[in-house]
Amino acid sequence: MKIDYTRYYLKWHQDTPEHRARMVAMYQRIIAPFVPQDREARILDVGCGMGFALSTLQSLGFKNVEGFDCDEGQVRACKQASLNVSRIEQDETIVHLRSLGGTFDFILSLDVLEHIPNDTVLDVVGAISSALKPHGKFLCTVPNANSAIAERWRYNDWTHHNSFTEHSLDFLLYNGGFSKIEIHPEEFIVRPKQAWLPVGAARHWWLFKFFRAWRRLEMMAELGPAQGRLVPLSLNLLATAEHPVAHRSR
Repeated sequence: MKIDYTRYYLKWHQDTPEHRARMVAMYQRIIAPFVPQDREARILDVGCGMGFALSTLQSLGFKNVEGFDCDEGQVRACKQASLNVSRIEQDETIVHLRSLGGTFDFILSLDVLEHIPNDTVLDVVGAISSALKPHGKFLCTVPNANSAIAERWRYNDWTHHNSFTEHSLDFLLYNGGFSKIEIHPEEFIVRPKQAWLPVGAARHWWLFKFFRAWRRLEMMAELGPAQGRLVPLSLNLLATAEHPVAHRSR
């Protein structure tokens, strides 16, 4: 049965210039540290949604950026924003990625892998790897199962199939053919400039810091101090990985 994912997406995002500008500012903070140095690099966004990451890449000076998504409404929003985006049916994703033949320098897929069933996601990751040049980089973000509100983050979207820990995400990327895998916390809440003022954003910040410290103590109590202090507690995980020169046999 065909579904309209835009109905859910528009609960959190608006197709307005003002909202796009806010999202670009957020994604600049999140992805800018990991993008290629070469502004001529060829970049693909797998599951690009309304194109906020593509707009961000353009704002950072990248010229050869494109994406695809399976949802009609989100692809339409991308085209209205003059972004180079195609609509690819979900069950055609693997074939499409493999047809690209190792032509991309950088691929990103933000909040996408959790939407793919377990019996398919490894093949999708392998197909993403095959679309990269040797030493090409992949960046993805996924829900973090270690988060204090992981259950809500996992089940708030009916189309989610998974959330991940740092270990399960590493396992998926490694077995999908990647090397040099690094897992980072993806934080949405940042320290405000005037954090000492007991109002607004500053009050939210200190409340966040208090309960995050409590969650850290909980992890250390459950897992032991050595392991518990290293567990990422952010709402999302961000991973970077590299296409090796030669794929490992699986």
